[in-house]
Amino acid sequence: MKALNLIGDTNFLMTGLNYLQNKFSFTIHSSGTPVYVHHRPGPLEVIQNDQAYTLYYEETAHFFRAFTMILTHDNSEPFHLIEHPQFQEIGPMIDLSRNAVLHLAKFKEILLTCATLGLNTCMLYMEDTYTIPEYPYFGYMRGRYTQEELSSLDDFAYHLGIELIPAIQVLGHLKNPLKWNFAQDIKDTEDILLVDEPATYQFLSAAITAASQPFRSQKIHIGMDEAHQLGLGNFLKKNGVENRFDIMNRHLHKVKQITDTLQLDVQMWSDMFFRLGSKTGDYYDLKADIPKETIENMPDVSLVYWDYYHHDQQAYHQLINIHRSLKKPVIFAGGIWLWNGIAPNYGKTIDATQKALAACKETGIQTVYATLWQDDGGETPFDTCLLGLQLFAEHQFYPEVSLAHLGKQLKQMQQEDIHSYLLLDLFDRTPGTDSINSHASHASKLALYQDPLLGLYDINLNRHPLKKHYQDLYQQLKQTPTTKKTELLFQFYQQLALFLSQKIDLGLQIRQAYQHKNTQEMEELLVLIKQLQEDTQELHSLHRELWLGQNKVFGWEILDIRYGGILARLDSAYLRLTAWVSHPQLVLEELEETLLPFDGPYVMPDEGIIGRNLYQGIISPSKLSDV
Repeated sequence: MKALNLIGDTNFLMTGLNYLQNKFSFTIHSSGTPVYVHHRPGPLEVIQNDQAYTLYYEETAHFFRAFTMILTHDNSEPFHLIEHPQFQEIGPMIDLSRNAVLHLAKFKEILLTCATLGLNTCMLYMEDTYTIPEYPYFGYMRGRYTQEELSSLDDFAYHLGIELIPAIQVLGHLKNPLKWNFAQDIKDTEDILLVDEPATYQFLSAAITAASQPFRSQKIHIGMDEAHQLGLGNFLKKNGVENRFDIMNRHLHKVKQITDTLQLDVQMWSDMFFRLGSKTGDYYDLKADIPKETIENMPDVSLVYWDYYHHDQQAYHQLINIHRSLKKPVIFAGGIWLWNGIAPNYGKTIDATQKALAACKETGIQTVYATLWQDDGGETPFDTCLLGLQLFAEHQFYPEVSLAHLGKQLKQMQQEDIHSYLLLDLFDRTPGTDSINSHASHASKLALYQDPLLGLYDINLNRHPLKKHYQDLYQQLKQTPTTKKTELLFQFYQQLALFLSQKIDLGLQIRQAYQHKNTQEMEELLVLIKQLQEDTQELHSLHRELWLGQNKVFGWEILDIRYGGILARLDSAYLRLTAWVSHPQLVLEELEETLLPFDGPYVMPDEGIIGRNLYQGIISPSKLSDV
C-alpha cells in the first residue's frame, strides 16, 4: 500500500481522495512520499525526483488522473509525465432510458473511473427516469431517480471535478411516458408532444424544472432528435398542413422561454433541422437545404452533432462545417458501441472515434461526449464500456492515440487487458464482415434469440462458418486474463460463446433430420436441446447477477421474459420433436415450410450485415404485441 503526503492547497481535493480509496489501496499520511501539489493553468504534469513527486494541474478531474498515474506507476524507474488537454469538456453520456437504470453505487463507481481518467463531464440521458412530482405516472415502475438520488450523484461528481448534466426530451422519444392517460391531450403521435398545446408547456415547465433542480450545472440537454412524424398526427388534424421547420422553431422558442426563466444554458441534438432539409430525411445529407429564415429565427442553443457511423475523417470535417453554417455553437457526440446487440462493437467504436476526434481537434471543437446508448433493452453489461472510456480519455490528453498506447494506459490505469476487451468484438465481427464490422452486423443476438423451429435467420447465419467461430471464441475467452472487477463479466461472455456455438446451426440440423426421416439424428438433437436448456439457465443466471450488480431491478423483467422465451421455445421444440421421433409420419408444419433467407431491413449479405438487432424482429414473423 502506497503512503503519500500531499503538500499544498489540497483541502478541496480531500473528499474526492477519500472516494478514491474505494478504488485504489493507498493512505495519505505525513510520513508518506511527498507529493507537492500545484494548481495552475496549463498542462497536466507529474515530475518524480529525489523520492518525491511534483504534480501540476488545472482542473480537479485532471488532478485525479495525475494522482492515479502516481498510484499505479511502477516505482522502479522515475518518470516525468506531461499531458496537454485537447478539449475543454469531455465525458460520457450515459443512457438511462432503455430499461437499464444504474443504481447509485454503480453510478458513483463509474464517476470515480471517469475522474481517474481525467474526464470532466457526464451527461445523464433520462427520457422518463427522473421524478416529476406533479406527474406521478411519469417514469412509474421504470427505476426513475428521485431528486435526492440525483443530488447525491451531483455531490459525488462535484468533488471529483465532474460536471453532471441532465439530458431529457422535450419533443420526441417519449413513447414510454406518453402511454399514460395524463398525456392524452399533449401528444401529437405516440412518441411526440403536441406543439402549441398550452398543456404541453405546462408539462414541460414541470419536467425541465424537475430535471434541472438537483444539479449544480446550469446546462441542460433538451433532446428534440428523431421526431420524424412531427406535425403529422394530432397536430395535422387540429391545424392542417404547416411548414415543419416553423413548427420545430416555434416549439423550440417556447421551450427556450422555460429554460430562460430557469437561467439554463441549452443544448440540443441537431438532426431534425438537417432531416427536414433533406429530400430523403437523411441526417448526414450534405445537400440538405435549411431555409435562411429558419437559421435566423433559431434561438440561442448549442447544437450537438452526433455521429458514430462514419469511417472517413473528411466526412466529419464536412459535417462539422455544415453545422457551423447554422451559426450556433457546435458540440460533438461520438459513441462507444454498447448498443450493437448483446456485445460491444469495438472495431467500429475505435475506428470511428479515431477519425471523428481527429477532425474535432483539427476544427477546434471544444466539447465532446461519448454516448453509451443501450438500445433495445440494455442487454449489454455496462462495464464493457471501460475500453471505450479509456479511448476517449486518451484523446483528451494526446493529439493521436495508437492501439499500443491505448492498451498500455488501460493496463496501468484500470488494470484491464485490451486483448480481453477486443475478444468481445468477435461476437459480432464474424466471418463475412469487414475487419471492423463497420456495418454493425449483429450475429450473436440473432443466434441467441431466434426460434429453433422457425429459424428466420438460419440461412443468413450459416452462410459462414460461425459454429467454429464461436467454438474458437469460447476457447479464447476461457484463457483470457480478467480482474476481480470483470471476472463475472467474462464468465457471462464465455457462457454466451459456448451457447452460441451449440445453437447456431441447431435449426438447420433439426430441419435436415426431419426431411431425411433420420430419427437417430433427431434423438441426438433432443439431447442437445436439453443441454441448451441448462446452458440457457446458466446464461440467464450470470446475466441477472451482472444486471443486479449494476442496475436497479426495474427493466430486468424484460430480459427475464426474453430468456424465458428461449427456454419455452426449446421446451416446445423438444416436445414436438419427441412426438415425431415416436411417430415419424407426423407432419410438423413449421418444418414443412421452405426455409428462405431473411429479407427484411438491414440485411445486406454482400456487405456482411446480418439482420437488425431488435428482439421483436428476431423471434417470429408474427406480431409480438399490437392491435
